[in-house]
Amino acid sequence: MGIFAILKSRPGLNRAAGIVLAIVAGLMLLGYAARIAKGDRGGGMVAVPTARGDIAMGATIAREMLSSTSIPSGYLVPGTLRKVDEITGSRAIRFIGKGEPITASSIAGGKGAGTLASRIPPDLRAYSVEVTGGSGGSQDLRPGDRVDVLSTSGEPPSTATLLAGRLILSTGGLAGSQSDEGSSSASESLTLLVSPREAELLAQASSSGEISVSLCPLPDENQGQGAK
Repeated sequence: MGIFAILKSRPGLNRAAGIVLAIVAGLMLLGYAARIAKGDRGGGMVAVPTARGDIAMGATIAREMLSSTSIPSGYLVPGTLRKVDEITGSRAIRFIGKGEPITASSIAGGKGAGTLASRIPPDLRAYSVEVTGGSGGSQDLRPGDRVDVLSTSGEPPSTATLLAGRLILSTGGLAGSQSDEGSSSASESLTLLVSPREAELLAQASSSGEISVSLCPLPDENQGQGAK
C-alpha cells in the first residue's frame, strides 16, 4: 500500500508526525535559549515563511495558509525557502506541521523547489513514464497535479486503472514520433511519485502496452485542507 493510501486510512499518522515536529521545534528552541544565555545568538535574524496551521500531504498551499517568523540564520534548516511567492500554489508532498518553516524538499510545483531527489520521501521513488499524446490534457499538466494512471494492452485492447491519485513531480515533452502516414505525434513525459512496487508495475505496463493518464480534481480545501 502506498504512503498516500496509508495516510488516508490512518489519519492519526499525520497527527503523530505533527507531534514529533513540535517536539523537535521545542528542542531547537531550548538549544537556542541555552546558547542565548551563553551570549551566542546564532547569527542575524532572518524572516521565513512558516505553516500557519497543519498542512496535509497533497494539499495545495495558498498564501493564507502561510505566516512568517524570524529565526537566527544559524538555525535555518538547509533548503528553507525565504519567499512566499516561491511556495504559493505548490503541493505539500509530506505533512507540514504548524509553525514549521517550508523547505524545498517538502513541496512540489513551487518556484523554490530544489533538486528532484531532494523532494522524494525516503520510502518512495520518482518514476518517469511516457504517456500518449493528449491523454488527460497532458499538455496542461503541471507539477503538483495528481493523476490516475491507465494501462492499455492486449488484443483486442483493454484498459485498466493501474494507479490512482499519483502526484506529478515534473513534466517534459518528448520528441514527436513519426507515424506511418508521416505525421508527428507528440508524447509527454511525466515523473510520478510512487512506491518501489508501483514503479515495477509501471515498468511492466510500459513494456507491454501504452500508458495514459487522467487528471484528478483538486482536493476539497473546505475539508480541513486534507489530501484525498
